[in-house]
Amino acid sequence: MFSNKVQISLFVGDVQKAVAFWQSIDFVVIDTQETDGTLVVEVAPNKGAEIHFVIYDRNFIEEQSPGVATNPPQVMFFAENITDLYKKMQSIPIEVGELIQLEETLVFNFVDPDGNYFAVSEA
Repeated sequence: MFSNKVQISLFVGDVQKAVAFWQSIDFVVIDTQETDGTLVVEVAPNKGAEIHFVIYDRNFIEEQSPGVATNPPQVMFFAENITDLYKKMQSIPIEVGELIQLEETLVFNFVDPDGNYFAVSEA
């Protein structure tokens, strides 16, 4: 049986820039390692979160496993207070989509420095 813990690999052009981006929206660094000369950093929404992103250098992954790093992740976050989160994300110099209502739920999307889209839905 699967557990609730999930790790999602993000393949990026600049690991340090990606980590700074996630920290700017209040993610925390869980672990930092060097693997075969490249930086690998694990981040999460908070220390107790069951979903973590593991950030890898895209070029390193393409050298080690060609074709693996070509598919971007499709991730939906859920937020307790989506309006406050939306306002915070608008204050950061990143691309943030409109906060819209789909049926009875508020949602928006944002883009990381590597052009990956993420969605946020009201919890």
